[in-house]
Formats: sequence, structure tokens, C-alpha cells
Amino acid sequence: MSRFSRLKRTTVKFLRQVFHKPKAKISRGSIITVLALTIIFFVALGLRLQPLLDSQPIVRAFDPWLQLKLTSYITENGISAFFTWYDDSTWVPFGRDVSSAVYLGVPFTTAFFYWFLNAIGISVELIYVAIVLPAFMGALTCMVIFLLGRELHSNSVGLFSALFLAFIPAFMQRTVVGFFDNECIGVFAIVLTSYFFIRSTKKGSMRSAVGAGLSLAYLLGSWGAADFMLGLLALYGFFMLASGRYSRRLLTSYLITLSLGIFLGGLVPRNGFDNLTSFSMLAPIGVGALLAGYEIWQRIGVYREATASVLAPHMKPILLGLIAPAVGAAAYFIFTGNEELTISPYQSNPFITLGTKFMSVINPFFRLDQRIFASVAEHLPSPWGSFYQTLLVLIFFFPLGMYFLFKRGRDEDWFIFLFGLTTVYFAGSMIRLGLILAPAVAVIGAVAAYSILSPFAKIITQQSVFERRRFRISSALTSEHAIGAYMIVGLLLSVNVILGADYATRMSNPEFSPGDISAGAYLTDWPTAMTYIRNVLPDDAIIASWWDYGYWISGAAGGTTIVDNATFNSTQIAWMGYALMALNLTESLKTFKRWNTTHVLVYWGHGNPGFGGDEGKWPWMVRIAEDKFGSDFIDDATYLSENDATLEAFYSSTLFKLLVYGEPMNQEEATAMGLSNDRMALDAEIWRNSDYTNHMPTALHGAFLEPYVSSEYGTVKIYEIDYTMYDQYVNRTRADWVPDLDPLAGGIADGNITDDEKEFQNYPVVFGGGYDATVYTRSNATHMYYGIQMDNYTLGQDAFGLQLAPLDSTNRPDIRIVNYDGQEFYDGNVGFDGEWDTDSSDLNVREFGTGENVIEFIIPLNSQDPQDVFMLGGMNYQLRFLFWNNVLSGEPTLSSDWTSFWAPVDLY
Repeated sequence: MSRFSRLKRTTVKFLRQVFHKPKAKISRGSIITVLALTIIFFVALGLRLQPLLDSQPIVRAFDPWLQLKLTSYITENGISAFFTWYDDSTWVPFGRDVSSAVYLGVPFTTAFFYWFLNAIGISVELIYVAIVLPAFMGALTCMVIFLLGRELHSNSVGLFSALFLAFIPAFMQRTVVGFFDNECIGVFAIVLTSYFFIRSTKKGSMRSAVGAGLSLAYLLGSWGAADFMLGLLALYGFFMLASGRYSRRLLTSYLITLSLGIFLGGLVPRNGFDNLTSFSMLAPIGVGALLAGYEIWQRIGVYREATASVLAPHMKPILLGLIAPAVGAAAYFIFTGNEELTISPYQSNPFITLGTKFMSVINPFFRLDQRIFASVAEHLPSPWGSFYQTLLVLIFFFPLGMYFLFKRGRDEDWFIFLFGLTTVYFAGSMIRLGLILAPAVAVIGAVAAYSILSPFAKIITQQSVFERRRFRISSALTSEHAIGAYMIVGLLLSVNVILGADYATRMSNPEFSPGDISAGAYLTDWPTAMTYIRNVLPDDAIIASWWDYGYWISGAAGGTTIVDNATFNSTQIAWMGYALMALNLTESLKTFKRWNTTHVLVYWGHGNPGFGGDEGKWPWMVRIAEDKFGSDFIDDATYLSENDATLEAFYSSTLFKLLVYGEPMNQEEATAMGLSNDRMALDAEIWRNSDYTNHMPTALHGAFLEPYVSSEYGTVKIYEIDYTMYDQYVNRTRADWVPDLDPLAGGIADGNITDDEKEFQNYPVVFGGGYDATVYTRSNATHMYYGIQMDNYTLGQDAFGLQLAPLDSTNRPDIRIVNYDGQEFYDGNVGFDGEWDTDSSDLNVREFGTGENVIEFIIPLNSQDPQDVFMLGGMNYQLRFLFWNNVLSGEPTLSSDWTSFWAPVDLY
């Protein structure tokens, strides 16, 4: 054979090996499945991206702003810097150790995608990765639930599950573009963990068990609802053991999943390993111990009979030793379950803890007693109508699917059955948990749809006959019946698709900046206000607000906040509620001073419930403060009647004053202010409410400066605090004497202390030598009155005077003396050299009076005489009295100590 022929033969052989015809054929069903999944993925993604088509790229709601702040810090400073980050711009003055206070799933997943896309040459800004991530994870979860449905039943069930989940509003509303929060990662991890766990227990796959453990760890590091997954695994393991369905595959899968998940999840600083004593951790660990113990029990079966005979005489003490701790533990749980809720960044229970959120889900009545939880709308129990609104037609398929799962009764069926059963209860207990119910409804609804339609599919393909009494007879159902069934079921399910798509198109705009671009992006108040905080307020500004807006102020504006949506310090939130709802401005300033607050932000919804303003949230401010400090400190019965009607006290609160200050009282005032017609239409609701218009304040009495008011509808108001009134209050608390502020009758200094004057504030004074006197004092806006009743004072023989000086300075006091040195009244001052000098002016010569045992002085405030001590209202000064037992004896030898007094002003 020639060399060419050998080369040709070798080349042909090589090419045949490389470009051989595959032996395995790709089925048409596989192609259709892949095509259907591709369509479902992009439809799910498109539905969730739809709001972005006509709105600005911005994150939604409150919590996502924290996630964006965390992600930005990671991408700008690196991973290691994140774990050493202590954020002192939140929860002033305490700050927050960020890595131990937040979940890592969302910020680190987003940072990974951001780095990956830029690494492969796709230049993209972080904000776009952040707002698109929820939509992408939502569509990806639809793919994972296909795998779950296929593993549970078949490809058809998987496709139905993916299709249903793509259109369920309960899932869509938390995975829509911009809803950049833990839920988009959490639900994905729950479905993925369920898929791997079912696959592991069904096929005995170690790799799947490891996958379930890694998914569980991802969930534990991403969302607090990981407690649900831990509880579900524990419940399933216990149920399988108790119902006699135990298998070694279950033990292997369970232990690998739990041990790997809990260990890796414990590496997340927020979780740590301190929570291993929490009930949500102890329950699955305990079930794992039971499964392992049962396995050991089975393996030592040959020794059980001998062991039983040996232990028989000792069974009573053994049972007592087992039952007594169980009874004690149950009593402990009952006791701690009734304890008052305290949200704090630490746990005081050194043994076993029942998390308050866990208890609040198990027992919704417990949550309703904890008003800091009840104040959040998504924590309230679900009304029955919400199930249909968020699950649509699938709510009717769900019980059918549960029936079919129960009837078939395989191991994987029981897992999904328990999944559905528990999520229905939890979603009913807390409306937010409808999110976890959504994947359960999608899978179980898919089982129902498939189980209903599969017999008709066999009829169409002529593969089904029915047996009756050993006779094979043709089906009475024809293809026409099957087609009719398909049409009815398809029509019902199409309603789900249509309503789901319609929900996507009318999904609410971002609360931060509602409004479509095509409509002029109205309601830009929040973005405008946040821009003002970022660019106008000083860097050291500390901003008080209700906790709802903490993440907005911190994340969107970079401001320093006192409370935020983490709500882990209920005491600080209670103080904020009291500061806003105090019945006088001084109390509010006193509370704001605790944090050296510089500005206060309030959200004014103009009485429109759709705006969600503070005028609708204030009852919770009062209730949370009352829960923390008691009804003796602040009582909601002062503000609300038994039927929750608003009482007069609300209109005296600081919050009400800040909300409505500067608002027009009618259309004429609004027109004069140049307000738009849209704004006036909004204010019309308030103008019809006489309670509001009759109580609108005309001044803030200097406690707050004129506010910054956001654009358009003026919903956000930011006030700078003026602490002058607070300083005046502090001065009053530090003064020895605090005269009343009331009118002074004319001719009051007449040498006689009348009965009316004896009603003035009075203080006892003891002079050296044991001379007693009583001082009566009162002030108006311009003068202060002192009346001295002294039994040892003899008219015409004794002299009596007083000295006035600034606080902590007696170098140059002002002096007023009656019957001194042959003068009826001496008005003078003391120089630096200690010499007495008569005032050059005679402005005060008539402001005294004397009689038997009585001396009266009227001292001017804000005196225009430069030789007098200038006394300003609200400030502290000091005085002392001078007494000559005989005017001929010369200089005073008996004098009282210096006493501080407060020059009164109105404190509101």
C-alpha cells in the first residue's frame, strides 16, 4: 500500500472519529422541553423587568437601600474591609457592626455578578446589576422549580410548576425589578435546597445531599426565613420516622444536608454558632439525633431482647429520668413564650431561646401583642381575600394537588405535602410569608393540573381502557371529552397567566419615587429631599425620623440616622416615637438632645391614605413607646378613644405641628402661595377636616427653624432644630429658684405682701445669725418681682438689699438697697475694685417698696441701663440678700449665700 493511501486511510478514520454521527438521538420531547423552559425563563424575566420600561432605574421599598449600600461598600472597598466595617452613621450614638448585623447573600451575590460582568468585558454600573438581580433570580427560580417538579413527578409537572411560578403575584411582587432584598435570593435557595434534598433521599445521591447542604448554607447566609427550611426538614424527618418510612437514604441525606448547611451557615457573622441553642436549630439537630439513634437501634437489634431483660427492673427510674426533663423543657418554653418581647442585638437567655419572630409566626396572637411587629403591615395576618389576590386561580388547584400527593404517598410527596401544609399556615399567620407559599402552590398546583389532565391525555392517544369485573371494555369517554377537559382546565389556568401578566403591568411604582416617566415622573419629593440631605446638609448632620425612612436617609442620601428599618433596638425606636408624639416641644427637644439630633424629617401625606404619611402611622409611635415605658409615661388612651378615634392630644403633639406647619388652610391661601392645582386637589381633603384646620400652628416657638419642603406635593419636610428652648429648659432644671411666669399687677411694689402675692412661688431664706425670711417671686416678660417677708426687719431702722450677678461671676454685681446711707433707695453697682458706685441714671429708683417686716423689689429684665445686669429670659443668674440689723452699724455683716435663679420664659 502506497504512502498516500495509508495517509488517506488514516485521515478518513480520524475524521470519522471526530465527526461521527451520535448514537444517542435527541428526542423531540427534550427539544420541546428545552424550548418551553427557554420561553418561560424569558417571559418570567420580561414580566419582572416590565416596570423598568417606563420608570427610572431605582430600587424599591425600604430595605433594598441598605442592600445597595452594603453592595457599594463591598465593590468599592473589598471583601476584607466589609468584615471590619463598623458603621457609625446609623443607630447614633451606638453605630452598628455591619457584618454581624446583616445577611451576606444579596450584597455578595450582586458584587459577584458585577465583578464577573466587568471581568468578561461587559461594562455595567452597579445600580443596574442591583435592580435587575431580583428579576433574574426570579426567572432563575422558575428554572429550579422545574427541576423540583420533574424530580417530584415528571417533566410535565416541572413545566407546569415553572409556568405557574412565573405568573404568581405572591412571588412576582418580591422579585420585580428593583426589589433588591433578601427574598429574591431566599426563595431561590429554598427551592434549590428542596430539589437537592428530594433528589438525595429519592436516589441516594451523595452529591445531591452535598448540594442540598450548600444550598441550605446559602439560605442561612441570605435570609432569616431559613428557619422555615430548618423546621421543614426537621418536621419531615420526624414524620418519616414516626410513620414508619425511615430509610438509610433519609438518614444520610438529612445528616449531610443539616451538618453542612448549619456549619457553613454558622460561618456567617450574623448567624455565628451562638444560636445553636435556639429552638430553630435544636429542632433539626434533635431530629437528626433521633434518626441516628433509630439507625443504631436497628443495627443492635440482636442485642435488644437481652438488653430489655436486663433493664426491666430499672425501667421506672429510667422513664422518670427521660420524662422529667421533657416536662421541664415544655414548661420552660411555655414560660418564655409568654415573656415580654424585647428586640435587642443580643440574647440574655443562656440556654434555649425561642426567637421572637419565630414565636410571632407560630402564634400570631403573640405578635399582635408586640406592637413594634404589629406596626408593620406585612407582619399582619393575611385576610382571606389576599390568598386569591396573590395566588389567583391556583388557590383552587392547591387542595386538589394536596389530595393527589396524599393519595400517591411517596417519600417525596410527603415532603412537598408538608411544605404546602406549613406554608399555608405561616402565610395565614403573616401576610409577608405568602412569598414562601408561592413555590409550594406552584408545584402542588402543577401536580393537580397534571393529575386531572393525564387520564384525558391517554384517551387522546388511545392508550387507556378501563377494567371492570375482569372485563376489558372501551372507555365511554371520547377524544371530544378529553379536548373539552383540556379546554376547561386551560381556560382556568389561562386566567392565572392573564391576571399575572396584568399584575406585572400595574405593579405599584417604587415607593421611593412613584410615577412613570411618560407621566412626567410625578411625586419626586423623596428623591429631591434625599438630594437636599446629600448636598445641602452638613456632613455631621444627625437626622431624626420615624424608623420607616432610616434606610432611605442612610442609603439614598448618605445621611446619619438614629433609627432605621433593622428595628433591633426597640428602646431607641420607642424614644423616637415619644420624641415625635410628646405633647410639648420642650419634651421633644429634650429627647432629641439624647442623640444630639440636628434635623427632623417628617413625611406628610396630606391625609391621603395612599401616600402612607406619618399622619397615619402616629398611633404606632405612641403604642410602641407605651409598650417600652409604660402607660404612666405615655398612654395611647390619651391620643385615641376606645374606637380609635383621634383625640385632642394628637393635635398638641410635636409630630402634628411639624406635619401641618406652613400648610394652607384653604384654597385662597394655597393660591396665594402659588401651589399647583394637583397640590390643591390633594389638600382639599384636609381643608374639609376642621380638626386639622382649627389646630394648625402659626409658629414653632423657635424650637425648629423654617423647614425645607420637598418639591411637587410637599410630602417631605426637613426641620433644623433650634436648641435654645432646650437650653432654657436645662437652665430651669439647674436653677435653685424658678419663678412662675405670669402677669404682674400694677403697683405691686407697695410695701405690703397681699394675699394674691402670697400665692406666688416662695422660698425660705435663713440669714447668718438665724434670721428667717420668706421670698415671694414671680416674673412677667419684662420684670421680675421679689417680695421679702422678714420678721426681724424694722422699717426705718434696718437696711435690706440684694445683689444680682451673672451666673458664676460676681466681679461686678448690680446692687439695690432700701434705707442705706440716708437714702430711701440705693441703685448702684460694684466695680472691679470692689467699690460701690451709684448708677449714673435713675431708671430704677421707683421700683421698690417697703413696709413693716416687708421689702419689695421689681427688677427689670433686658434692662436698658448699661450699669444694670442684663438678664435675658431663659438664662440663669444669681442673687444674694444683704441685711443690716441696724442701719447705723455700717456695712452689712449678715448676708445669705449666692442663690441661682431662672429668668422665666414660655417653654412650649
